[in-house]
Amino acid sequence: MKKSIAKKSVSLMIVAVFTVLMFFTTTSFDSRAEDPYEILLSATTVYNGVDYSAEYDAYCYYMNYADLRAAFGMDPNALIMHYALYGRYEGRIANRLISSEEVVVPSGDSTVTVIEITQHDNGGMTAKQEQIARNKASQIATEIKKAAGNYTPKKGTGVEILECAYAAGIVQAYCNDGTYTTQGKNYRTAYGVFVAREYSSEGATRALGLILDYLGIRWEHANIGTYADQWCRVIADGQEGYADGVNGVAGYGKSSLEGGNGKEISYADVREMFSVY
Repeated sequence: MKKSIAKKSVSLMIVAVFTVLMFFTTTSFDSRAEDPYEILLSATTVYNGVDYSAEYDAYCYYMNYADLRAAFGMDPNALIMHYALYGRYEGRIANRLISSEEVVVPSGDSTVTVIEITQHDNGGMTAKQEQIARNKASQIATEIKKAAGNYTPKKGTGVEILECAYAAGIVQAYCNDGTYTTQGKNYRTAYGVFVAREYSSEGATRALGLILDYLGIRWEHANIGTYADQWCRVIADGQEGYADGVNGVAGYGKSSLEGGNGKEISYADVREMFSVY
């Protein structure tokens, strides 16, 4: 086990040194960009004349391994080089997202709950659709953060749960402007909500979750892959919460959809708190 870890460390150092040597001859990129998906969307899958596209996706490789992120950032040339020379033989997975995390957080006054944080699937969007949906979600999150700057946190109500409620209200508005359906290709996706104007509980949850990603709020897709009502279980202000894009509400504790009876915070409530008129 120690020998395997040592080999991986050496592989990182070798590629890092080689990347520095190639710095002035490789294509430039903006490593400060906020969204790795945008940076790595069209990243090369070719190294030394061999195309690894059947087994390699730069975004997945980057997101799956913290040591790669630390060593190379979002340098597409360094990532494909490492995969071709070392990653394949180290058993690293580069064609799908594998990261997951279980977080134990307070739930109410006397209990705790486990929220499973995963790299969420996109519901079947094409690469172009995902790019469009992410751009929309990023814009919405930026405006929410700007509005949240007007709020002074009060005892018992942190800013993150209010951001969740604001985002839920915006998603609800998109849904109200669209058509509910469980037919076709878009209803399960954020693209369906934001662009195609087709939605379902599943699609609304993914649209809301995408905004939460850009807000930096960790969430779990409740009831994913079922025909039941779906929503986001969130970690907000250090405790369990929920956000519901169909009903446009958020709050601490459990959603009423799973038996919770806590105070629901609406979009209208948050607009007043954030002084948005």
